[in-house]
Amino acid sequence: MSLKSGIYQIQSSDKSQSFIGRNRAEDRSLNPKRVVALAPGILPLAPWVVEQLDNGRYILKAGGRPTADIDHKLWAVLLDEPPATEWIITPVSRVANNAYTIENSNGSGGWVVTEDEEDNQIAVRPLIVGPSEPPFYPPSEVFIFEEAPED
Repeated sequence: MSLKSGIYQIQSSDKSQSFIGRNRAEDRSLNPKRVVALAPGILPLAPWVVEQLDNGRYILKAGGRPTADIDHKLWAVLLDEPPATEWIITPVSRVANNAYTIENSNGSGGWVVTEDEEDNQIAVRPLIVGPSEPPFYPPSEVFIFEEAPED
């Protein structure tokens, strides 16, 4: 089932089940801001805005700002440059009805939670796909989208 535009919390499906969001400690510059797997149990300061485009791709906003694949890492972009990445969000029904992979529009990389990244920043790299039908993805490449509660 395709994901509808809306306000969501995004959570890793790996063993940490960390929420994904902008780093809680940010400098005050207008440079892009890291998007990380937060410590277990910590909620992001703001939910994600998911906008489905007419071409079926998505713009994902963290803390109200669009995200981009910059040097194979996930960033929230505060200025118009670099441009936001259009993401392809694909259901992973073998995990859950609300589980998805997130890939850049050219398919060269997708979101991956890694333990070796500084500050647990989300990597954007080629996804590992197990040869089965439906395809199998490691939990570090699958994300759960839950509609954010209304305040």
